[in-house]
Amino acid sequence: MTHSPFRLLPVAVALAASFATQAADEQKLAELEKKVAILEAKEQNSIADKFSFNGFASLNMQLGNQNHGFMKSENKVRFDEGSLFGLQGEFEVNESTSAVVQMVARGNKKENWSPDVEWAFLSHKVTPNLTVRGGKLRLPLFMYSDYLEVGYAQVGVRVPNEVYGSVVLTSLTGGDFIYDMELDDSTLSFQGFAGSQKLSASKHSYNADTQFDDIAGGVVNWTDDTWTLRAVYAQSVISSSTNWNENNQSVLNSTFDDDKAKFYGVGGRYENGNLMLVSEVTRTTVEGFYYDVDAAYLTAAYRLDEVTPYVTVSHMETQDDDERNATADRQLANLLQNPNSVSARYAYGSAKALADKLNTQRTTYSIGARWDFLPNIALKGDISYLTGFGSTYGGVASEYKNDENILYTLKVDAVF
Repeated sequence: MTHSPFRLLPVAVALAASFATQAADEQKLAELEKKVAILEAKEQNSIADKFSFNGFASLNMQLGNQNHGFMKSENKVRFDEGSLFGLQGEFEVNESTSAVVQMVARGNKKENWSPDVEWAFLSHKVTPNLTVRGGKLRLPLFMYSDYLEVGYAQVGVRVPNEVYGSVVLTSLTGGDFIYDMELDDSTLSFQGFAGSQKLSASKHSYNADTQFDDIAGGVVNWTDDTWTLRAVYAQSVISSSTNWNENNQSVLNSTFDDDKAKFYGVGGRYENGNLMLVSEVTRTTVEGFYYDVDAAYLTAAYRLDEVTPYVTVSHMETQDDDERNATADRQLANLLQNPNSVSARYAYGSAKALADKLNTQRTTYSIGARWDFLPNIALKGDISYLTGFGSTYGGVASEYKNDENILYTLKVDAVF
């Protein structure tokens, strides 16, 4: 029996149609998968565009001419104190809201590169001129408060300790607002802040948990990009039920009982591209045993291409030494009347330790230079001479009070 090719034609047509339909479906599926891939790529790119990331690092080498202890220095080269590594990320939640987190790991002995969250807040732009923020924020007491850890943003190897070391707290948990008022050729800014913060024993020089409540204050800042003027006021209530620990021994009467603290500061900066002058003057007052201190500094720097030499003079002087001295004198008189009393000896030792540690007068002269030898990397060298201690130990080890005290520093700062 012979088969006519015409009888097989319908079968061939049906098979061809089936193959064509399958090919069309596969093509549609491929196009759909391509569209999905494009959408996923766009979404990933959109998320990536909303996230910004940067960091900063400092490698600090310092050497004291003796074991005077200024800036935790010793009579040997140390790399841990002043060295740090920081990361900061910002995510754009929407066109007017962002989230910011900054983490810093410090190399000093107490922290030993343990990372700590310095910033963690939400920022919302209410209007083009008004921004509100909430979370863990930098306490804006000083001109360089926002750049305390970013050594690259500072001309020298460190901010002047006489001024910046007068307040142990650097952050608060709460909220603030920043309002910018655009003038003809300048900007006037107002900032208000409020919150609280606990300073843990691991961050405290004397190993005592300290609570700062009712933190509140304000900043007024004016700048025309050449001149900057700034004024700040802040207050807080301090409490701590733990006595300070000095040389593994508790220091009596070194607790805070809702003691009020106040801070006043004014500052200014002039910068014309080559010459830079920066100065701040501050006053800190605290009820109770802790010191009241006046402090100030002046920095002059001049940029010569990649090299910027600078000089800084900074000074601090506690204003209530007589109160601590009077307490120590009373405890000494009590000890002389009761020479065999262990408690009298302990009370006098504590009062004397507080007077020796807190009574401080010091002037520091620093000379150094900054070399921007690579993009985003600066090498800095500094020599600081400590003098003018008056009747105090000047914040250095007591046995070196009458000696020449010098700190040598070499530092590399970078941002990325």
